[in-house]
Amino acid sequence: MDYTEYKFTVPEAAREFSADVLPSFFEETSMESFEADGDGLKAYAPKGSISTDEIQDILDTFVAAFPMAEGIGFETAVVEDRNWNETWEKESFRSVMFGNSCVVHSPAATDVPNVEYDILIDPKQAFGSGSHETTTLMINRILAADLKGKSAVDVGCGTAVLAILAKKKGAAKVGAFDIDHWAYENALVNVELNGIKDIDLRLGGFEVMPDGPFDFIFANITRNILLDGLTSYAKVAEKGTRLFMSGFFPEDVAFVIEQSANFGFQFVDSSELNGWASVECVKL
Repeated sequence: MDYTEYKFTVPEAAREFSADVLPSFFEETSMESFEADGDGLKAYAPKGSISTDEIQDILDTFVAAFPMAEGIGFETAVVEDRNWNETWEKESFRSVMFGNSCVVHSPAATDVPNVEYDILIDPKQAFGSGSHETTTLMINRILAADLKGKSAVDVGCGTAVLAILAKKKGAAKVGAFDIDHWAYENALVNVELNGIKDIDLRLGGFEVMPDGPFDFIFANITRNILLDGLTSYAKVAEKGTRLFMSGFFPEDVAFVIEQSANFGFQFVDSSELNGWASVECVKL
């Protein structure tokens, strides 16, 4: 079957946000996959299965909901039939190391180092291979934390890499959820690939967050959605709950700290990596 490739060019201010959210606007269409691509996203659908007018209508709806994406556009190209699994194996990430103790790798990776925390991830359409700075920031925080016998919830879990790491670090109870159907399906696959059977994985937004309390809350999503969730975080937190957040820029750190304080979360520290930031807070 021939496919049409859609290259979406996204304004820089909305690029990371669009990578996480835009695919959900195409759930009811024939679009089959999305992948990050430099200044935006590439998506694929069977040739002739979706019209350019339909795509433009969806983009207009997206911009109406998120004005920061104003100016998003797309180009199309026909892609001849190919072995998509083989293409994925050749083009996907192989492995990412975190210090000397953790490796995140794809099924196609070879010579994977023998380390304490080995995480197998097949990202497909979802995001969270560990190669993005925000995922790196979150993984580093989790590696530095003592999760043995603790509970954790992964908000907007993507590939579920953070939830999987929490289980491998000895967490007794782990929940995870994502509003994107493709991310949810991929997370199910990745949990199985790692031989984990007891992550409470759910499809939906904050309304499906598992019941707390949790010792740790991981939220690696865009700034506005992250802050919209503070009410939900507070409901599943108790005194001492640690909240790890990323998905925003260093210039947003002060605002994130201020808003978190309104819900009883006290700032602990922050860190930066290549223009991205993370913050840790604790519930008072």
